[in-house]
Amino acid sequence: MFISEEKILAARILTVDDNPVNVALLRDMLEAEGFRDVIGTTSPFEALEMLASEQFDLLLLDIRMPGMDGHQVLARLPDTVKSYVPVIVLTAQTDPETRMRALSGGARDFISKPFDTTEATQRIRNAIEAQLLYAQHRDQAVMLEREVEKRTAELRHMATHHSITGLPNRAGVRHTLAEYLHDQRGRLVFLVVDGLGAVNDSLGHVVGEQALRSVGERLSAACPPGGFVASWSNNEFIVILPPDDQDWETICDTAFARPFAVDGNELVLDYASGSVQFPQDGDEGDLLIQRAGLAMFFARQRGVPSCAFNSELEDTARRRLQLERELRGAIERRELQVYYQPKVALSDGRVVGMEALLRWFHPELGFVSPAQFIPIAEETGAIVGIGEWVMRQACADTRAWHLAGFDDLVVAVNVSGRQFEATDLTGTVLSALKESGLPASALEVEITETALMRDLERARTVLGSLRDLGVALAIDDFGTGYSSLAYLRDLAIDTLKVDQSFVRDLTDDTDDQAIVRAILVMAQSLGLSTVAEGIETPRHTDFLRLHGCTLGQGYLYAKPMPACDFSAFLNRQRQG
Repeated sequence: MFISEEKILAARILTVDDNPVNVALLRDMLEAEGFRDVIGTTSPFEALEMLASEQFDLLLLDIRMPGMDGHQVLARLPDTVKSYVPVIVLTAQTDPETRMRALSGGARDFISKPFDTTEATQRIRNAIEAQLLYAQHRDQAVMLEREVEKRTAELRHMATHHSITGLPNRAGVRHTLAEYLHDQRGRLVFLVVDGLGAVNDSLGHVVGEQALRSVGERLSAACPPGGFVASWSNNEFIVILPPDDQDWETICDTAFARPFAVDGNELVLDYASGSVQFPQDGDEGDLLIQRAGLAMFFARQRGVPSCAFNSELEDTARRRLQLERELRGAIERRELQVYYQPKVALSDGRVVGMEALLRWFHPELGFVSPAQFIPIAEETGAIVGIGEWVMRQACADTRAWHLAGFDDLVVAVNVSGRQFEATDLTGTVLSALKESGLPASALEVEITETALMRDLERARTVLGSLRDLGVALAIDDFGTGYSSLAYLRDLAIDTLKVDQSFVRDLTDDTDDQAIVRAILVMAQSLGLSTVAEGIETPRHTDFLRLHGCTLGQGYLYAKPMPACDFSAFLNRQRQG
């Protein structure tokens, strides 16, 4: 049969050579001959990805390449690619061993380096023409029959199996779980893999998919006879265990105990899992999966690898959902209040400022602990609007105290990590200062170490702009995060706040004493002031003052109080 010149010149050709000069020479040579679709790359890894996702009619492959040579590329080519894409090897080596190895690996022909243009062009044309002729001569009826059978099989498989892992998918889970629930007892585990996003971002989705397949293989290998492993989504798995073997935590730990070796990379992945027992925790498949997923969520939230379902988790989840719903209108309903806790000079007990603290009083739920609603506000993004409101309110209240004669007070306002990342913080602060008339020197912005270290370059820029306004800057909860001398030296920081977890047992715990002393020495060496939180006894004060701490706050001096009570507190302090 005849193959038209147009069809030959329309062939897609992929050239792989670590020398960009060779890639350019081949492309120029082929384009001069009339070939219109010539793609070149110097990366064998990129070539494999392209061959896996795109259709080519010919592969021109260099043998000697760093990182992955041509033989290794041939070995990694799927059989389907080898069947439809002829490979011509580019090599300067003429020894029989190299050539036989390439032929055994699937190469069709050779082009010797340096290239002879006439010979190279003819070999390429011959390979393309032969492949096209072979395709045309293929028995169309048999091919069609096989394609129908193959496609039909792929569709009974895709309907019940995950496309990446090859494990049963959601439909397969529901079918199998229904069989278990019919006449058996057992345990269902919902497992989510952590770390795949970073793998996809840094090494590519091909490696991420291989890692996901490896997780499925490990779980299947660790699962006992009679068990069942399935893919629920791209990073979630379902494991069903029979009643006589329910050691699900060991199964999960075993699967993730070692790094995953994928394409020359050692990947450390983590997981969180939740489990339910059936029929105790439910006798309907979707309900069991939902409850196992809820247990997994709480495991993740608590920072532990696993959690078993109990009814209290649903109560907590319902309360969380209610808090999330109610929190969005809390400012408008005037349920939020700013409380103030005094800061005192440890040298003489004089009140020099206060920290603004958020409190929520719900008409039905009563007092809602910040430990409950602040994380929800962070996760949902509600903290951004709430934080701006706190900033404005704190500045307005402090301005009122200045006008009442307490013009040396400095108010400290916490800025959450979400607020620091999501808003124009400098603009927010400037607006609050202008609106209230409060001098910038009377405001201190507190930011946690963790928020600063998420993007150190951005932190430098934001803190620098705040410093230009004249606002003081403090690191909150110092000692619980990075505590690095290097970043303290680089950032425009005025104050370190010693976290209350180190102060609480300060007089009895030698470790806490050593940590606090180290923080105070570090601050003094950098010319920073220090504030200790959680002071509850005179012994706390004595220790901190002895080792150079500047300011303190805690129940020894006063609890946080609403603005009206803080005004009364200030007047009592002034009177006596």
